[in-house]
Amino acid sequence: MIFEPSEPFHFSSIQAMKSVGLNHLVNDDHLVQSKRDRNTFLPFIWNLKRLAAVISEVAHSKGFSQNEIIELLNILTTQYIETLSKPKATPKLMLTHRLDNSTLKQNMRRSSIHGCLNMNQTNNYKHINWTAIPNYSMMTEIVRQLAISRAELSSQITLLNKRQRGMVLCMETPQIEYQFINDKINYADSKEGLMLTNDCDRKILTNALLSSQIDDSEPLQIPLMIVGGGIGGLATALCFARAGKRVHLLEKQPEFVEVGAGMQLAPNCSRLLDQLGVLKDVQRNAVFPKEIVWMDAISGEKLTGFDLGEKFVDTFGYAYMVVHRGDLLQALYRACLDSSLVTMESSKLIVNIEQCSSSVLLSCADGTRYNCELCVGADGLWSQTRKFVHDDGPPISVGYVTYRGTVPIAQVSAKAGRDNVLFWVGPDMHLVQYPIRRGEFYNQAAVFKSKQQPNETDEWGTTEELFQHFSIGCEAVRNALPLLKTNFRWPVYDREPLTTWSRGRLVLLGDAAHPMLQYAAQGAAQALEDAVALVSAYMKYDSDDIKAIFETYENERINLSSNVVRLAREIGEFAHKSGFEKIARDFLLRNHDVYDYDCLKWLYARKRRTSI
Repeated sequence: MIFEPSEPFHFSSIQAMKSVGLNHLVNDDHLVQSKRDRNTFLPFIWNLKRLAAVISEVAHSKGFSQNEIIELLNILTTQYIETLSKPKATPKLMLTHRLDNSTLKQNMRRSSIHGCLNMNQTNNYKHINWTAIPNYSMMTEIVRQLAISRAELSSQITLLNKRQRGMVLCMETPQIEYQFINDKINYADSKEGLMLTNDCDRKILTNALLSSQIDDSEPLQIPLMIVGGGIGGLATALCFARAGKRVHLLEKQPEFVEVGAGMQLAPNCSRLLDQLGVLKDVQRNAVFPKEIVWMDAISGEKLTGFDLGEKFVDTFGYAYMVVHRGDLLQALYRACLDSSLVTMESSKLIVNIEQCSSSVLLSCADGTRYNCELCVGADGLWSQTRKFVHDDGPPISVGYVTYRGTVPIAQVSAKAGRDNVLFWVGPDMHLVQYPIRRGEFYNQAAVFKSKQQPNETDEWGTTEELFQHFSIGCEAVRNALPLLKTNFRWPVYDREPLTTWSRGRLVLLGDAAHPMLQYAAQGAAQALEDAVALVSAYMKYDSDDIKAIFETYENERINLSSNVVRLAREIGEFAHKSGFEKIARDFLLRNHDVYDYDCLKWLYARKRRTSI
């Protein structure tokens, strides 16, 4: 590790850093093959890693969960790299022939870096009161501002390579005023016991507490607002646009991207994508598997399956397909961009929601405010808007952990079944495999139940447990493990279904309303069904009767989506049977007809009479 903590460093913080690849950067020799590379890149990597160490420790000390810490570090690394990548922030390499000691010392005295190292000599810098950070939302904005400030400062560093005297850091423009740094960065010394022992990283910097104050100016008036730019949020925006309504969408991340890899899209999802006019765009990168196959993960025996050929398409009207999550999101995103009725803003983190007499007021971390006649909360599993409707606490860890991996198809044995969706089931574990991206890549997800009690650290569901669980698998299952990415794990979360999705003029949609386990492969489909149902209700009543809109929407969707939530749980329990229950399950599966789709009709067949 590059950093050295001044206090015992918590294991979860270190593991969180490893999870986002920070430990991987410096240790990889290919990044620093030459002395020039080492001198050019390592100072930036050191800055990033040291700052990440501080952030993870602060976040842990404030009681944030492991997933929240990982998200903070992802925000930090993404923003830091993006800021450095801007043309104005491109680092340069400057070589000098000779510098005597007096010149060197003079340059170091003149540089702002030297000033930063001696902050205690001035009274212009403030201690950071970490206990004053009120919530996770504020912490994310602080981390984003830290990344920008540190990257902008680091980008002004030039490397002076002096013959036989090693590497020296100084500023390319040493006349930068202290006031500039004071405006951009505040430092706190190491008295909090959270800092590092290396040079300027003994101090912590932030200007976020200053820039995150709520603006007192008049809020923007928005008739239709959507919070969340994932699959559900973009689909809802596109639904409103297709119905001729102008809509505004806020996304907290800097870009509209989807985390994850492969996903399965059943006919009920394709039907709605077709109505939205994006199905062909999604299909261009999709794969259409021949069969969904249930396999015994221990013996390697085929237990049963569903044929996805001509009869399946005739029954449901659309084919079953598998795609990369990013391809689906980008298809929706491009369609929204093409619509003059959709306005999208990124880097908009909601920090406060207030119900007014005839609107809902949203306040963002950057100070902007929006007064909305109707607001749709589509901000996913860790929803902020759900807390406003029904604060039922954080999602519940069910004790299962997922490790994923997507590799070029050439690395996969033909015996793996490249044309099918394979569902290998075993006691408290399963493995899913299928091709994506026009058949060029192979997606895998290994899931198992940890023997340790789930908690907020990453000391459970480890890679050691992964290999231990799957060591009893057949050859095909064991061969899949080396193709998984083990530097990041995805704990599996669940929530109890809500009986109401709305409060005042805000209503929930998608995972914010009804997150579900992955076993039914219905997350995206149910979000799209929500979107169509909500927009249909809105078009029926317009904005004149918000109560009627929400009641109509909830009456149509809550019971059905709750049934899908329960179905996903039942499939997971059924797949993970052991002992005599496994024997009974396997008997039932072996006697199933692959052309019998009766158990799927309630879910996949057309249910709605209305359309957008």
